Amino acid sequence: MEQAWLSADSYEVTSREGTTGQTSVEMFFSSLQANLKARAAEAAANVAKVEEAGKAVMDRRTTLYNRAVTHYHKAKLDRIDLARELEAVKGKLYASFDLMSYLLSSLGCLTFLSGRLVVEAAKVPRLESDLRAARAQCGESEEAGRSAARKLKLAEQELTRLRQLEQNHLIELNSLRTAEKEKVDDLSRRLTEVEKQRLALQEEVTAKSTELTATAKRWTEGFGALDRGLAAAFPETQEAALTAVGIARESRRQATGEGSSAYFSVEDHLASMAARVDPITKLGWELRKAAEELVPMLWPEEAVPQDISGLISAMERAPDRFLDWKESATRAGADMALSFVLSWYNEVDLGQLEFRRAGVETKLPADLKAARLARASTIADFVDKTVFVADPNPPPSDEDYMDDEEAEDVPEDDPAAGSTDAPPA
Repeated sequence: MEQAWLSADSYEVTSREGTTGQTSVEMFFSSLQANLKARAAEAAANVAKVEEAGKAVMDRRTTLYNRAVTHYHKAKLDRIDLARELEAVKGKLYASFDLMSYLLSSLGCLTFLSGRLVVEAAKVPRLESDLRAARAQCGESEEAGRSAARKLKLAEQELTRLRQLEQNHLIELNSLRTAEKEKVDDLSRRLTEVEKQRLALQEEVTAKSTELTATAKRWTEGFGALDRGLAAAFPETQEAALTAVGIARESRRQATGEGSSAYFSVEDHLASMAARVDPITKLGWELRKAAEELVPMLWPEEAVPQDISGLISAMERAPDRFLDWKESATRAGADMALSFVLSWYNEVDLGQLEFRRAGVETKLPADLKAARLARASTIADFVDKTVFVADPNPPPSDEDYMDDEEAEDVPEDDPAAGSTDAPPA
């Protein structure tokens, strides 16, 4: 029972080297909880790393997007400026052509403007060169616009690719988050189940411990009652029992360090009862032997019982049988005394011996009393003490006794106040 008590809160485990051993249930589940918590912390760290990587990618994409938008707007503004300059140059050229047409149409009538026309004519090559330069600049602007458009297209493609990467990354991040969340939920669920199992096992161990405690208490009380009963029935075994209890306590103290107590434990009661077995066995054997010798003496005409229950029944009837033998002895002694008297005085009337004379003891001298007692002892030696002398006039049974009680009371004569006549000499 003690081994079961100690192993109720243990669990067999196997180490990494393959060695088996015993550990407490609480320690076993605490290591499992620590492992699950470590794995949950590792999963949380992985999620944090993924979130940091996603944030870094998002920042980089934002930077690239802002840079592409800036280049796009700058190229667009440059193109607008070039277009505006081209329109201004075209306006100047058209104005110059109109002016030349007007001057040519008015050449005949406006002679005073001939000098101005020469001046304007001198400006025509410069204006043409400016027009060519403007056209070249416009071509360059258009080429720059086309280059900017190509760059913008590339930027838009890169932006589309980055957006696709962002979407893929978000999908992957969401899948990772979902997977890690499922892992964390699974670990939490397993941890909850393990905790429930631990609590259930703890409740079971507590219930088993309570049951074992109650059982041990009942056993202790039962063994204590039995031990006390043996001590009361056989006080001769008390010294041996106490000595055995002291030896058992000393052995437990050396083995487990258990201290002494004023109360007996189950082990103490067992040691006490074990020490009482041999003395009780001897006493029982002696008691049986005495009973087997006593029964033939009390009931010489009956067979000796062979079972202990028969002997016990006979011993229960022994006190009454002793009284019967005492009465038998008195009857045998009186019969032997009367036989002595009749052997010398056969004419004695036995009817006159029903009562004794009053005051005979007080009137009888002491030396005569002593002589009478000595003679009675001598006569008693002639009595056969092995023969039971039954009462020839047995007393009435219980029914007859009840009938006598119900009958009318009749005063009885006092035996001490009998006849004053002396027995025949």
